[in-house]
This record gives sequence, C-alpha cells and structure tokens, in this order.
Amino acid sequence: MRKTKIPTRTGTSRTGRSTAIGALPLCLGLIASTTPLSSQAENPAASDSRTFNIAAQPLYSALSALAEQSGVQFVYNSELVKGLNSPGVSGQYSPEGALKRLLSGSGIAYRFNGGNTVTLEKVAVVEPQSAAGATTLPSVTVTGTTVGTENLSLTNSSIQESQAKLNRVAGGTTVIDGERIREGAPLSVSDALATAPGVYVGDISAAATGGSRISIRGSDGNSDISPIRGIKILRNGLPFTHANGTFDTESLNLYAIDHIEVYRGANALEYGGSNLGGAINYITPTGYTSEPLKIGIVGGTNDYYRPYFSAGKVFENGLDAYGSFSYVNTDTTRENNHQEQFLGHGNLGYRWNENHETRLYFDAQNHNFLWPAALTKQKIKDNPQQNANAWSLPNGFSSYRFDLKHSVKLHGGDRFDLGTYYSINNYRYDYIGSGNHDQWQDVGFNWRHEINGQLFGLKNRVVWGGLTQWQFINDYNYGTIGRRLGALTNAERDRWLNVEAYMEDQLSLSDAFTLIAGIQLNYRDVNYERYEGYVVSAARPGNQANQDFFNANPKLGFTWQATDEAQIYGNLSRSSEPPPMIDLATVYLNPKRDIQTASTVEIGTRGQTDRLKWDLAFYQAWVNNEYLTIADPRNPTAFSATNANSTTLHNGVELGLETTLPMNLAASGDNLRLSGNYTWNNFHFDNDPSLGNKRLPGVPEHNAFVEALYQHPSGFYIGPNARIVSSNWADFANTLAAKPYALLGARMGWDDGKHWKLFVDGRNLTDEHYASSVWVTGNAHGADLEQFNPGATRSVFGGVEYRF
Repeated sequence: MRKTKIPTRTGTSRTGRSTAIGALPLCLGLIASTTPLSSQAENPAASDSRTFNIAAQPLYSALSALAEQSGVQFVYNSELVKGLNSPGVSGQYSPEGALKRLLSGSGIAYRFNGGNTVTLEKVAVVEPQSAAGATTLPSVTVTGTTVGTENLSLTNSSIQESQAKLNRVAGGTTVIDGERIREGAPLSVSDALATAPGVYVGDISAAATGGSRISIRGSDGNSDISPIRGIKILRNGLPFTHANGTFDTESLNLYAIDHIEVYRGANALEYGGSNLGGAINYITPTGYTSEPLKIGIVGGTNDYYRPYFSAGKVFENGLDAYGSFSYVNTDTTRENNHQEQFLGHGNLGYRWNENHETRLYFDAQNHNFLWPAALTKQKIKDNPQQNANAWSLPNGFSSYRFDLKHSVKLHGGDRFDLGTYYSINNYRYDYIGSGNHDQWQDVGFNWRHEINGQLFGLKNRVVWGGLTQWQFINDYNYGTIGRRLGALTNAERDRWLNVEAYMEDQLSLSDAFTLIAGIQLNYRDVNYERYEGYVVSAARPGNQANQDFFNANPKLGFTWQATDEAQIYGNLSRSSEPPPMIDLATVYLNPKRDIQTASTVEIGTRGQTDRLKWDLAFYQAWVNNEYLTIADPRNPTAFSATNANSTTLHNGVELGLETTLPMNLAASGDNLRLSGNYTWNNFHFDNDPSLGNKRLPGVPEHNAFVEALYQHPSGFYIGPNARIVSSNWADFANTLAAKPYALLGARMGWDDGKHWKLFVDGRNLTDEHYASSVWVTGNAHGADLEQFNPGATRSVFGGVEYRF
C-alpha cells in the first residue's frame, strides 16, 4: 500500500493544550484525540448525542474540530477535501449526525471501519451516454489511497499522540503547535514558548542568535543567560541537554518544529526528567507531515532577513525524508551587534513494516555574532540601542549532530524506543584580554519501554527506561593582543558521565481515576585534568580531580476525570540537580557544593467545554541548597556559584485560557480567538541568615501574554497582542531591579490552506524602553549598574511563503 502524508496544521483554533488540526494540500489522515466515546458499538458515532459548536470553515479544519470533540478518527486523502468548505454545525447531535452536517453538499460519503475509525470517500456518478442505446452505469465509489494510523511515523509522535500522552501526566503540561509559532515571525525561543503558561523566557539580545534564559518554576533563575540549567531539553525523545546539565538555547532550530511538549516541574518522568523546571521536548517534521516543497522569506527592520526552504517526501519503498534550511541575518536593534545563523536540519526514516521504523536525524549549524553589552537602567531609558562592546571580538560556534532512533510497536499497544546520538560543538568566545575556545563532544544512548496491561484486574500502564551520556570537553584559554588572539595560557580536559534510570506506573482504579507512582535514579560523575599552564595553588593543589553525585527522586500523583470536560490532577514529587562546575578549581572547593534538591506539591485542572479551554496549576516547592549564581556580563563563560544557606520557597500559579467566539460578521463562520496565559512566580528566601525573606532575582514575579485574533474562513487573520512583565530584581539584596513593562504587538496574515501564506508582524509598537533580561549580582547597594539587557525597540516584520 502506498504511504501518503498525514495532515499538517494551519492556523486553526488551538491552545497549547488542545488544538484543532487542518490539512494542507498533501495530507491524508486525521486522528482524533484519545478521549473515548461513551458508547462504542459497531457504529460508535451513531449515538452519544452531545453539543457541538463548529463554525463554518474549510472542511479539513471542521473535520479536525469534530475529531477533537468526538474522539472519532477520520482517514482520507488530502485531495478529497482540497478547496471545500463546511457549513459548520451547532446544537445537539450524535457524532455521526454532526459529520453528516459537516459533509453536506461536499459530495463526500463515509463508512465505518469498526472501533473509532471512519473512512471518507468521494462518490462519483458516471453520467449516462447521450448516444442511443447507451447504458447508464450505477454509481461507483472511488476511494483515495487511505492509510491508517499504522502508517504514520513511529519515531516522531503526532500532535494528537503528544496531547494524549500529556493528558495522562499528573501535573502541568502544554502542547504548542508549530503553526501557532509561525503565525508571526519567530525571532527567538521566547516566541516559540510565548503561549505556554509557567514558562519565563528572558532574551539577552534583541533578536536572532543571542541566548535566552528559560526558567520554569524558578529553575536556574539567576545563572547564565545561556547555557541554561534546570530544564531537560529533548528532541523527539532524545536528550539535547549535555551530560553536564547545560543546554545552549541559541542552538534551538525554531524553523524545524512540528510541535513542542512542555512538562512543568518534575512531571517529565516518562523521559527520566527530574529537574525543578521540568522538560521541553521538541518534535520535528518528517516526510509524512511536511509539504513536498516550501520556500519563503521573512524581512524586517534593522536589516533582518531570513530566506528559508524545506522539503519532504514519502517514497514507495517505506522511506520518507525531510529537510530544511534557514539563513538569518540581522543588525538587531542594538548598535554594533551584527548576527547571522545558518540552520540546517534533516531526517530520513525507513518503515521496515507496520511495527518497526528507524530514523536518522542530522543537524548542521553555524552562529556568528558580537556579544552585546549590558546597560544601566538610565542608559536603556536614554537609548536602548547603544552598545559599547568594543571589548567583544567576533564570537560564535558551530554545531553538528547525528541521532539514530528505532521504534517498535508491540502487541497490545506496547512500544519500545531505542536511540543514540553524537554531537560536536566548537565554541569561540573572544574578548579583549582573554579568549576561550572549547570543543564539546557528546555521545549517548537511551531507551524507553511502554507496557500496557493489567494489575490486580485493573488497567495498568508502565513506562521504564534509561539514559547514559558521556561528554568530553577540551578547553583552551588564550591571551589577546589588542584585538588579536595571543598565545595559549592554559588547557583543560573535562569528562562528564550521566546515567539515569526511571520507572513510572499508572494504575487506573476506575475509568475516571488513575494513581501514578514513579522514581528516577541519577548518577553523575565529572573528572577534570589541566594539562597546559598548570600552576600549583591553594585553588588547584593538583592537576586532576573528580567528583560524583547520586540521587533518587520519587513521585506520587493522580489524575481524575471529574467530568467529560474537566480533569483534576495532583502530585507530590522530588527533584534534584548536581551543581554547576566551571573548571578544576570547582572540585577543590571547601566546603564542596551540595546537590540542589526540591520537594514540590502541585494541584491543578485542565479541560475544555464548547466555549473554553483551560489549564490551571498551583504549586509549592521547598528547595534545599539552591544554587546562587553570579555571572560576568562581559564574559559569560565565567561565573561563581554557591549553595543557599537556608531553604528557599518557590510557589506560584500557572494559567492558560482560550476561547473561540463565533462572529458571523464579515462572513459566515468568521470568529474571534481569544487566548492568553498568566504566571505568578513567588520565589524568596525563608529566614536566610544573611538575606532574610528577600526575593530571588532573575525571574519577574508576574508575566503574561494575551492575544485577540480575528479569523476569516478565507484564511485571513488579524489582531493585537500584549506581553506584560513585572519588575525583576537584579541582585540578591533586592536593591536594584528592572522596571515593569508592557509591549503591544499586532499581526495580520492570510493563509489559503493550499499554497500561499503572507503575514505582517509588529513588535513593541509603542517603542517601550525596557530590559528583556538581567544579569544577577550579589548586592548592588542601590547603584544603577550595567546589569540589564535592553529589549528590542519598535520593529516590523513581514513574510511570504509558497507551498508546492
């Protein structure tokens, strides 16, 4: 049977949690959410009357909405629905009745395949011949090439699979659709994660290659802007975080994302995640989910331009392939801050049979930039574009990575995933006075086994797996002569080993209530050896030393489907993180740094009704030995860190809301999509001997993002948005803080769902002067120090894309 593409998504109504799926020209199937129908007989969609409210819109998106609301799977060829519109449905219907309404006038019939699957078919009537004696043939049904879920990619989860998986998690989660990200111009990781509640992103630069601080529930809130710690970063379930616990946010390819899974807090046990902040898993497109060819260009203020293309294909012999390339060039809104990126990604999959698939991923990147200087608050107020970074020589890094993953679908819905990877990064950070050239090589493998069965006669799901990573760092430090690199001053070899094992059990005590228990074990070992420029000192009495760490992190939680629309969840969990260690001297510290641990209790709810989707979580974490880190704004490779002398308290609220309101103003079926998220971050010391109950710096107490987007059935959309952030302390003594700000934006676009996409994206339209992130210091004594990274001034971007 010929393998054909599944649908990719356009800008239909979606939130991070639950979203609608559209079909671009080369789609095939549409898979519903996993919510079961209350009655599933031979024809499960024939009964179970409920309220549907699906606006008039393109047929592919209307079918997507019906799939999401009813739990029915649709299988069809993309050509079947191309260019067709649906009248929509509103009122009490069975799923089958709602389907009939959506298909009315389309010339499309349907048939049930058993279970939850419905195949859509074109009914073609052969007209009678006009010649005498001609025969009128009966109607014939012509079925397009249809492929069930068994022919989708096994290695890369679909957005529906991700949503179903995250709905089983006893804690806060979000799914972000890649098409939401591409409704505007994604410039940094803050744009990719803007719609996720509970996630704070502070950028160091006005656009493009500058790093970002990603913090969830206060993770790594006062450390370097990048690389970040405290969050486990994965791609397609394979680890992107290095064995030493860091990740470079600049290396995230924003232009090769199908969707993103966000696990807030210690909720990523299915992937071994045990960090205070949780985990973020990026899912890439494949030949099944991409257009055959897509080309486009985005341009904007400050000489920003980004040409790009991507291509994908499913071959007859079980192979599929996807590749993308983007080039980013910009002067940013800062002076003397030219940046460029080359971002290439590809993957090649082979489907051995319906139960086995192997996929090879490869990445090639190159980043070049001048390091931006931090400013005082007064300088930002006067002129946020100034950038006195004469001390910064050209900086950058190259990155190459290869992943290999094999997925097996086993009997009874079980599955087994096995993956391995290798990456090499070459860093170049040069400043007046010093130069740092590092080579980081990573190799590792992981496995994950999902078992669906019974325990004590009850439905039971077990996920277990493990990860082993090695990291080899060659660190070369040079002097500089003027703006030229000088002689080698010292060199060091670092080796990191990270081993993880985890197991989670989900026992369904009833159809509505599931009890979840699990544990993660982590061992990390580091060895440092200085082999050039070694000088005996109190800080380094020897040229070689090592240190290791071990921790166990249990979790207990539950999910309760209180009603058909609402789920309540809760958990009690423990997280841990080995300390940040910069070089050999770190191992010789006395006293040694302790492991940071946290105990967290969380309660929340998620769900959707006909009008509203929501995601709400409350949490309280007691953090022991929290890392207090001070980095140098003029040399981010250097920092100092210590453990807090007392417990720190992290608590907060994470809220995401979305509703789509039928308008029927300019056209039948137009609507207004209202969406937003709000996060309260209440992080502070608890009777610390030196700092009392002062707030932890680096992460603002309040941040929110809201948007109102008008959507026309033709694919046109327009609307304003706002990002609102409270003040942000820049020192542990709470004497210096960035001011609060609110940024007004707007975007407008048109996507015909077939070939063309056009958009205009306006940022900071009122030209606010603000700090997008801060460098943290110990005690500023109220002085206005250069600890602030100015955000982008008023900017406008536009793009055009053509899909073949």
